[in-house]
Amino acid sequence: MAQLAPLTITARNAAQAEYLVRSRAEQRGIKVQEIEVADAGTGGWYVTITVSDADAEKSEAALLGEDTQVLHFRSHAPHPPGDH
Repeated sequence: MAQLAPLTITARNAAQAEYLVRSRAEQRGIKVQEIEVADAGTGGWYVTITVSDADAEKSEAALLGEDTQVLHFRSHAPHPPGDH
């Protein structure tokens, strides 16, 4: 078993921080054996997970601590009537 150093996660509470890390891990094929969450202050949480040695190698590439990116699309200006 390998313990991954604390990941810093922004969440509303400890349960949400645990959910975010666990769901990201599962989406990336990493099975979490154990999880610990500690308050990091100002809406942040330190999450330490224990995974198998095989999954530890995959976890670095999985970016479990990265926030989900939100893409913002610009709206195009509306076309004047009759201009198609």
